[in-house]
Amino acid sequence: MTLTLRSAQGLVCAIVLAGCASAHYVPVKRADAIGPCQTAVSSRDVLLGVAISGGGSRAALFGAAGMEALARVQMPDGTSLIEQIGHLSSVSGGSLAATYYALKKPGREVKVFATDGTLSEAYRAFFTQYRADLSQDFQTALIWRQLLSFRWVNSALAARTLSDILKERLFGPARMQDISAREKAGDSPGLIVNTTLYNNGRRLALTTLPAEVFSYDFFDDLERSLQQHGRVMEPSPYMRKRWELLRPMTPLEIHIDPCPLPLSGVATASASFPPLIGPITMRIGDEDTYWHAGDGGLYENSGVESLLFLHLNQIQEKRTKRALIIAFDSSFPFSVGERRLSIRSLPFSLLTFDFSRVPSIMEERATTYQALFFRSLQLEGVFPDSKTVSAIVLHHTDAKWAADLSDLPPVCKTEPDPPQTPEAVRERIAEIPTVLGLPSECDRQLLATAAAKLVVERRDEIVEFMSRP
Repeated sequence: MTLTLRSAQGLVCAIVLAGCASAHYVPVKRADAIGPCQTAVSSRDVLLGVAISGGGSRAALFGAAGMEALARVQMPDGTSLIEQIGHLSSVSGGSLAATYYALKKPGREVKVFATDGTLSEAYRAFFTQYRADLSQDFQTALIWRQLLSFRWVNSALAARTLSDILKERLFGPARMQDISAREKAGDSPGLIVNTTLYNNGRRLALTTLPAEVFSYDFFDDLERSLQQHGRVMEPSPYMRKRWELLRPMTPLEIHIDPCPLPLSGVATASASFPPLIGPITMRIGDEDTYWHAGDGGLYENSGVESLLFLHLNQIQEKRTKRALIIAFDSSFPFSVGERRLSIRSLPFSLLTFDFSRVPSIMEERATTYQALFFRSLQLEGVFPDSKTVSAIVLHHTDAKWAADLSDLPPVCKTEPDPPQTPEAVRERIAEIPTVLGLPSECDRQLLATAAAKLVVERRDEIVEFMSRP
C-alpha cells in the first residue's frame, strides 16, 4: 500500500514538474519572400494612422471606445473619419482592439452614417459587439486553464494558453492574410502589431508591409538641415548603426512569411509579459536559431513609433504631403506607482513588490528622451514641422469631467462608494489595473466615456489637419 501511494505521489509530481518545466518552441517554415498577402502604403496627400497603447483590457476597451468616437467624426465631405485611416499600430493589450477592428469591422459597402448623420445600425451593432467581446475576462480563463493543465509556472505554455483563448473568443482561425485581403478590398485599414525581440532588443512589427516602408533615412534629413545652416555633418558609423537599431524589423527579416501567422498568436506575442506570459519562442526552418518575441511596449508603450517611421519614410519619398497620428494612450500612469510607494512602509520582497515598476521606470525615461529628441529636431528643421507631421495623443486620465458629475456614467452612481468629485473620477480611472479582464462595469464605462470626451475635445483640430489643402 505504501509503495502504491508513493508511486502515485511520484507520478503526480512528475506530471506537475513536466507541466512546469516543459517549454515548447513554435516551428515556423523558413521564408525568403512575403507571400501574396504583401501590402503597400497607399499614396495619399494625407496619411492617417491610429495607435492603441498597451495596458491590458484597460487599453483594449479605451481603444475600442476611441475607434467608435472617431467613427462619429464627420468630415466636410460627409464621410466618417475612420474611412481615412490607413494603418492601425498597436502594443500589448491594445493589439486585441486593433486586430479585432481590422478583422471584423463592416466592409466598405456598409455606410458608416445613417441619413440623419448618426451611426448606421450596422456600425452601432458592430461597436456594441466590439466592446462586449473585449470586456470578457480573459485573465481568469487563462489562470484556470493553466492550473488544470499543470502549466501554472510555465510562461511559454501560458502564451500558448492565451493564444488558444483568443482564438476561441475573438479571432477564430483567422490569419494575417485575412487582414491583408480585407485591406486590399478597402474593407479595413492595414495592421501593425508591435512586439519585442528579446534576442536583439529591437521592435518586431508583425505586418504584411515590406521592411523598406519603415526605412526612414534620418541622416539624409540631418545632412540637409546642416547644409542649410552652412555646416558639414561628421561621419559617424556608430550613430548610424544605433539609429538602425531603432527601426522596426519585419517578419521577413528573420525569414518569416507573415501571411499564415494566426491572429491569436500575433496578438498574444504583443500582449505577453514575461515572466507571467511568454515570450513566444520560434524556430525558423531547420536552423538552430531561436527568436523570442514578447511584449511590444517594453520602452515605447503607445504604438506611435512604428507609424512615425512609416510616415516619415513616405514624406521623405514624396509619396505623401502630410501625416497625422491619433494615439489612444492608456498606459498605466507612472504617478500612481509613486503615490503608492510613497505611503508604503514595508520593504520589497519577492511576493509583495510589483516588478512591473522596473520597466516602467525605464519606459518613463525613454519616453521623455524620445519626446525631447523628436521635438528638438523638429524645431531645428531636421524633422518635418508640426503642420506636416503631427501626433495627437489622448490619455485616458486627461478627460475633463463636469463639476457636478452630471456626465458620470449612471452605473457608477449606483456603486456603494461612488466618486464625488472630478478629481476622484480621474483618480479612479488612473487606478484601473493592467489586467486581461475588468470586472467593474463602472470602470468600463468610465474608459468609454473618457475616450468619447477626448475625441470631441480634439475634433476640430483633427478635422482641420485632415481637411487642409
